[in-house]
Amino acid sequence: MRVSADRLLPILLGVAIAVGGWMHGAHNGAMLPSNGALDAVELVALQQQVDQLTKENEALRSLSQGGGEFSVPPEFIERVEKQLGLRFVSTPVVHQVAIEELPDRVLASMEARYGDGGLDDRQIAYRLIGWLRQEDRLGHQLAALRAVGARAWFDEFSGEAWVTNRFQMANIPDQASLLRALARILLNQHFPAAQGEITDEFVRIRDALHSGVAAGVESKFFQENARAIGFMSLKEDNEAAQLMLSLPPFLQGLASFAGIEGKTYADELLVKGSAELLDKLRKPPQHSAEIMFPYEREIATQSLELAETPGEMVIEDAAGALGLRLWFDRLGDVKESRDLAEELVDDRWRLFATDDQTFHLVWVMAFKDKKSAEGATNASLSMLAGFVESTTEPVIGAVVKTSEGRYLRVDRISDTQIRFINAADQAMMDQVK
Repeated sequence: MRVSADRLLPILLGVAIAVGGWMHGAHNGAMLPSNGALDAVELVALQQQVDQLTKENEALRSLSQGGGEFSVPPEFIERVEKQLGLRFVSTPVVHQVAIEELPDRVLASMEARYGDGGLDDRQIAYRLIGWLRQEDRLGHQLAALRAVGARAWFDEFSGEAWVTNRFQMANIPDQASLLRALARILLNQHFPAAQGEITDEFVRIRDALHSGVAAGVESKFFQENARAIGFMSLKEDNEAAQLMLSLPPFLQGLASFAGIEGKTYADELLVKGSAELLDKLRKPPQHSAEIMFPYEREIATQSLELAETPGEMVIEDAAGALGLRLWFDRLGDVKESRDLAEELVDDRWRLFATDDQTFHLVWVMAFKDKKSAEGATNASLSMLAGFVESTTEPVIGAVVKTSEGRYLRVDRISDTQIRFINAADQAMMDQVK
């Protein structure tokens, strides 16, 4: 349910008062145990709760502060409806926002979309897998990636769009970006995101498909207005390119998956006819391999389940062929990483914790046959050598220690399955089965 700004302000004030009262009570001993003291673990937990409430309050505040509504010309609505063969279920909502505020708004949307601690948990997991560097900040980098150079932006959480205060309706590129955002709204109205527990891979697939279709609307408009574009400033494009180069390869890969492979996939569906495209929009692919390798393979339907792990499960998800390819890309052989990703049948990874500050990760991968599992095992052992900066590759089942004090191991748990473990201590290695 969408909350209007006039109703949201009292909610924000209520949250602020509640948080203030709660913290005041804690300060005056209302939350202290009978002996009047908190131990270190309780203090850490208390601070985490304060930080989370503060973050949620800031997210709601950002989402509630808009720069007014943007009036969309009727001919733009009609153009998008005609090109996609769909009609808007309700009038598309487009807001205005200062360009300086757009990154914060994007981040607030992602925080709301992933729920309590969702981005923070993923940041921890992605670092333990090796997708992110220690200095990377997942939420802020993703927000910058989507905001820098943007003339218009579609909010997946609300299903609405935003244009910045630099948006000029007379400029062809700005018009094209508005059409792209309108296409995303239209697709979201007819094919909304699934409810309940879904994997990040499925979210990326849906985003790539919808982005690809919307990019097709944008590019068609550019083609029709090529002569009218004239000279275009490259400042925003250069800024976006510089940002892209500063990001870890994993985030670069996610962006290219949505921006390049998603469009290629959508264009190929359109060649087959609008009925084919609409069918895929109703029933999107379940695996990133279907978009990455549309002609090379038949997608297997095997589903993995992870064995029970100690402590508390924080988050569980799938990397998919995309995540595996981006993992192996670190080895420098793009063809090999693509070939290994193509042979992946299924995978699951799990981040779990034995206390508030001690996290571990297990990742199990199943491959098409013994040969492909052998290749993936060798590549995974090379990954371990890279993580510990060793010129000698470890053997299967051997534990290696990183400079940060983490413990890593690769196991061959069957002819077709391998397992990667990243634990905070040596004892955890013996507990993961």
